[in-house]
Amino acid sequence: MALELAEKTKSKAGMPYAETPMAQYLTKQIDALSGIKTQREIAAEIGYDKPNMISMFKRGEAKVPLHKIPALAKALHVDPAHLFRLAMEQQWPGMKAVVDEIFKNIASDNETETLLKPWREITKERDPSPTSQMANILARAFREILGVAPSEKV
Repeated sequence: MALELAEKTKSKAGMPYAETPMAQYLTKQIDALSGIKTQREIAAEIGYDKPNMISMFKRGEAKVPLHKIPALAKALHVDPAHLFRLAMEQQWPGMKAVVDEIFKNIASDNETETLLKPWREITKERDPSPTSQMANILARAFREILGVAPSEKV
């Protein structure tokens, strides 16, 4: 268990959180806002005077404080529940299974809108049991929508 936790928390010197899903997600989201909003503006929206903390979050030099998650989600125009889940995983590396067990099947607003609402409408709220045929069809559809080759990981 200790060795497994050590493997999961390996990092670059000075950037202990660089490989976390949170740092990667922040980089992607902040880069997507380039030309729309600066890191200085994002920093100000979440209560920092200077943008260096945002850079530190992106590079994985610092954890995102949990109390900053709602404001950061708003500043980045992302789902706060999804961002909070990533922050929980960053705060407690190697505990993803525990976080998933506690939060179970929480869907982001985007997931609810694009996946759950149509599914519930089409199935007339019947909650059908999953089948391998359903899983295969949905996996192919998701890959096609996302432009991912069948052999690639999503």
